[in-house]
Amino acid sequence: MPLSKFQTLPGDLLMEIASLLECRQDVLNLCKTSRSVFANVSAILYEKVILKSAAQCDITLEMLRKRPCISRHVRELVIRPCGNAGLRKSFNSIDNAHASAAVAKVAASKSLDALVRFQWDDEELPYHDEMWFALRVGCPQLRYIATSIGSLLPGHNNHLYDFCGLTGFSVTLKAGFYECHPDVFIEEDHPATKKLWDMAINKCPNLEELSIEGSYSVPTDIRYISEGRWPNLRKLTLGDVCIDWIPRSLSPGEKRPFITFLEAHPQLESLSLSRHTVQPIHLASLDTTSLNRVTSFSGTHQQLQALPQIHPELKVVAFRDSVETREVSAPTVANILRELTSLAELRISFTLHSMYDSGNLLRSLIQSCPRLRHLELTCAHKPSFQLDAFAKTIRGFPKLRSLDLTVVRYPGDETLSTGAACIAKSNPRLHRFSLTFIPPVYPVSLPFSFSFLRPLSMVPDRASGSFELRCDEHGLPINIAALEQSKVIWPWGMGVTFRTRKYVRDLRPPGLASGRKTGFRGFLGLVLEKSSAGEEVRMMLFCTMLVCFAVWGFVVTGRSRSAQMEMARQGLWPAGRASSVWTRAA
Repeated sequence: MPLSKFQTLPGDLLMEIASLLECRQDVLNLCKTSRSVFANVSAILYEKVILKSAAQCDITLEMLRKRPCISRHVRELVIRPCGNAGLRKSFNSIDNAHASAAVAKVAASKSLDALVRFQWDDEELPYHDEMWFALRVGCPQLRYIATSIGSLLPGHNNHLYDFCGLTGFSVTLKAGFYECHPDVFIEEDHPATKKLWDMAINKCPNLEELSIEGSYSVPTDIRYISEGRWPNLRKLTLGDVCIDWIPRSLSPGEKRPFITFLEAHPQLESLSLSRHTVQPIHLASLDTTSLNRVTSFSGTHQQLQALPQIHPELKVVAFRDSVETREVSAPTVANILRELTSLAELRISFTLHSMYDSGNLLRSLIQSCPRLRHLELTCAHKPSFQLDAFAKTIRGFPKLRSLDLTVVRYPGDETLSTGAACIAKSNPRLHRFSLTFIPPVYPVSLPFSFSFLRPLSMVPDRASGSFELRCDEHGLPINIAALEQSKVIWPWGMGVTFRTRKYVRDLRPPGLASGRKTGFRGFLGLVLEKSSAGEEVRMMLFCTMLVCFAVWGFVVTGRSRSAQMEMARQGLWPAGRASSVWTRAA
């Protein structure tokens, strides 16, 4: 379609087209086509804004403050002053202060009047407490807030406690919290405990999402959350926190507090637990009619096994803890998954005790989950399977559309690019997939860096790539658009280097004309190609050269004879000699 006609399409149709694009880069490229397209599609592009550094916060939030025509489309804002979790630096209070001040400034200007969800993700609370006040006053539609708590607890007059009428509340407990305040929630008279639970339980009775996340070896106690009652609660996420502990023995017929809490929330649709939250044996006391609306579950496989009443309706399952193949075999987990007849998405991680533990692992998953549309599989500690064999085996998932694979690289196996090509060619139904190589676990823990034992060359410690598969109208793979990221450890602890590479790899057969380069380069590539087509082209070129030499010989000989005959007529060349020369030549 010509650009002039495309610009005249209705705004609703342009927004529908933009909403179908899976990559935000494609949406951005669509917005760059013209101002009229940008005016309509920017609502999709800026619907969710994620800022991963203090510099991004300063630049982007200032732009949003000055351009209300764009900021009015922002419905979700995520602030990460220290970047991605995987590449997180040590805590920087200056970045924290700059980011929180920038948020407070743009919120106070009331430019984010359509903001519904706000998330603060850092190692500590916002340096400027006024940020919460500005969000509460300047964003009238704000209904979901998420924050993180580290070594510094919110004060008794923190504006975070002033929110009311929220439909979503999330707290992420960082390592600093677990190290400095492991028992703060047990103290009933602690200001942080009283005000936090008062806001969540009393000021926000219509919560639909509640999340208290955290990852640590020793959990913190938040038993008072079981006293809350939210009739509209649909999503509950609990990390490494203890909620089911009571200091006294149970009376006959009495149920544990967390079991009573779950039975009091019949609207739950998503439930995420950790191994510290509740013991599997206690879940067996749940009423058989409870949790009958749960379609998404995250926890341990023992907890899932203790909840048979939710198995028929589950569509999404994630195992938070890795399954130890030394303790639990793959067929045992497959027997549990076989009961999940509606399962469409699975996230599972295996810790391999031996390289041979993965022999029946994929086959067990295929037999138990034939309807999977998304699979996130991790096999750690030992090399599991070669990518070529893996690509052929997962053909048993006929409905699989996306894949996230994390493995220890098999000795002598392909690179990321070659392995991705194998997966794409064998599974053209995939829309997107990712591939990650992680280092194995070394058997001996040394007091110094084990990079000392490595060769003098740089060693890739972790490499990952995300790939988008593109097919033609017949469903045959054309190419993959790739983004690779790798972390390289220099020998002897000299440093770490991060590398990023973007490319597009053609997957079509070499002899396919539509997949070839045009012009001289395409012809040269065909001549040098190691295939039957290349051999035929080279033979044709050789024969053509022989014909050209023969024609050239005839032309040169003919011209020489004509010149001698002309000289003979002019008396410059003896006629008899010319006749004898041509006679001998004949």
